[in-house]
Amino acid sequence: MFATDHFVVQPSGPPHQPIPPKDRDELTAKDILRFVRRSWRLCLLWIVVSLGVGGAYTVLSPGYYTAYATILLSSPPAPQPGEAQADERVYVESQIQVIQSDEVVGRVVDHTGLAEDEEFVTDDSLRTRISSYVRGQLASLFGTEMPTAEPNIRYEAMVLVRRAFSVVQMGSSTAVEIGVTSSDPQFSAMLANAIADGYIGNQRERRQAARAEETSDLHKRLAELREKAFVTESLTELPSDPESAERAQVLIREQQSAAEVYRSLYNTLLQRTHSDFSASSLIPSARVITPAEPPRQRSWPPTVLMVALSVMAGGVAGVGHALIKQAMNHRLITVEDVHRSTGLDRIVGIRRIPRRRWNVVGPCEQSLQPVYSKDAPELHSSLSKIASRMRGVQGRQVNKIASRMRGVQGRQGGFIIGVASPLAKSGSSTVAVHLARVIAATGQKTLLVDANWQKPSMDQPMLNAEPGRKLARAFATIPADQEGLQVLVLRPTGSISELNASLSISAALQHLQQEYSCIVVDFHTTDRTADLEAAMGVISEVLLVLQARRTFADHLEGILRIIPAEKLSAVILTRMNRAAFSPNREYRP
Repeated sequence: MFATDHFVVQPSGPPHQPIPPKDRDELTAKDILRFVRRSWRLCLLWIVVSLGVGGAYTVLSPGYYTAYATILLSSPPAPQPGEAQADERVYVESQIQVIQSDEVVGRVVDHTGLAEDEEFVTDDSLRTRISSYVRGQLASLFGTEMPTAEPNIRYEAMVLVRRAFSVVQMGSSTAVEIGVTSSDPQFSAMLANAIADGYIGNQRERRQAARAEETSDLHKRLAELREKAFVTESLTELPSDPESAERAQVLIREQQSAAEVYRSLYNTLLQRTHSDFSASSLIPSARVITPAEPPRQRSWPPTVLMVALSVMAGGVAGVGHALIKQAMNHRLITVEDVHRSTGLDRIVGIRRIPRRRWNVVGPCEQSLQPVYSKDAPELHSSLSKIASRMRGVQGRQVNKIASRMRGVQGRQGGFIIGVASPLAKSGSSTVAVHLARVIAATGQKTLLVDANWQKPSMDQPMLNAEPGRKLARAFATIPADQEGLQVLVLRPTGSISELNASLSISAALQHLQQEYSCIVVDFHTTDRTADLEAAMGVISEVLLVLQARRTFADHLEGILRIIPAEKLSAVILTRMNRAAFSPNREYRP
């Protein structure tokens, strides 16, 4: 049920005075806090759902394992005379590109035989399936066969291997780490070691090729120098002519000198062939310092990352859902929601009352609704404030006192208060009976009219069905502090149309208006009958009852169209939860 004391009233100004747009669109810290209080359960639900989906994906998705092998590269080659020192970082990046090149990857594919492994080469991914299906559909649509190229198995294997591994530099050192990811941990370790061996084998072959080329060049040069250094032909006899003999001796000395020079070059070059220095030393060598081992734990999907992503995704989805829900539903949850939606100033917030706080006033007749026999003292304070602000109730009390002072018992038409709601089970009957008790406690002759004629009929003998009346009447009494509260129950004795029922209610109110000072009418909900609109000419003021979280702004706007602004006394928002209810705060539009 509900509890009270969140009263909001602004007596000055017309009842339907709209709020300036800037006040409606203003966002404050209280609005944010209120939104958090409303939406935390929804966000928590989305987080739990997201964690469930993430956990299911982690458990059911195929796991991937990453094996790592570490290679230590040699230092950059020494610069040649006149060249600048090579940058070590640039050198390591260049070697990483070499590891990822087709030269090394092709060597790995050839040595491991992956090109002949149909299970490895066959691309069974979703993208390939969709591509094949689309091509097949296009071929059948146009009646032609799509041209298919002869597959290059070795190249496809190289592409798959290149996608499976990555190479990164470890810090600022010359060590690089090769990581291979696969669904099989044994295959991951094997392929990582194969890539490391392939790079080292490629470097070794380059060194051997360079050494072989250098050796061939040296042998050619040695052969040339040998021919020039060891000349066998020389002059054995000198000419008889002294001048010619002298020239011959000079020529012999020149030949001997040149031969000595070539022999020196030959010896030097021969020593160089046996020295450690060669052109092949310019090509760096590398070695595996950490071979890959089959991993025990899978690298994807990571549990911690999936939990974090699930929480983030659930939180975002929950906040988004709450924002969309607030933007689309327009539920009336707080007094500010009612004020923001319609611009009304007189609004009462009533909190939900636990069942243990409801009292049974006494035995009631079976013809009455069960809610009429219950009483909640917490409702009287709020409804007393409402009654004190009703112009008709105040006028009746003043007129009664004045008539007693003059000794005149003049009689005027009674004040009729209609209590209605747009939806069923909003608490309008509870508000009506408590308001009637509050007014009856002031000494005025008060009548509560139960106009819920569509509810189940009571026993036929209890109904007073007079000729010409569409609705039968039955009077009952609710125990109260003084003489009790009279209740008039209107029920049909047979089938009746809504028009006849509405006319009968209006006629009954006009007749009873001369007998009672105040009449409180408990109407049916406006979504079921038009009784309130039909009796609007007789009703003095209307008390509108809404249920929080169940009533939408559209419902409120619809019922306000049939209630004149000058007859709307107040709007009561019932069954507010603790988060939306602030008993010590008064809304000031």
